[in-house]
Amino acid sequence: MKARTVFIESLASSPADVYTVPNNMRAKLVLVFVSNSAGSTRGDVNVTINFDSTEITVLGDKSLSSGDFIELQMNGGYVMLEAGYKIKGSCAGGTGVSCILTVEEVPFIVSTN
Repeated sequence: MKARTVFIESLASSPADVYTVPNNMRAKLVLVFVSNSAGSTRGDVNVTINFDSTEITVLGDKSLSSGDFIELQMNGGYVMLEAGYKIKGSCAGGTGVSCILTVEEVPFIVSTN
């Protein structure tokens, strides 16, 4: 198991990749933290999990006042992501919204004898 934390200083205005599960790995999503360090309210903050044409909303169209944050902590639970799954984030309200993700990557190699 390898813990990895991803920091995005400012989410893009349209959905952009924040994290992609590497080949031959699985990843436990254990923390999503989004905060607004801008001087004004930012709207339409989104975090999604994507694979092929499937998109699952983790955090949808939230508005954050200046200094506010949202923390999605799994408290012992987790979301297991397969190789190739992507976590995307966006903030249509402009710059200043940062995102921190923590995942635990575990090898997933199938061998045949």
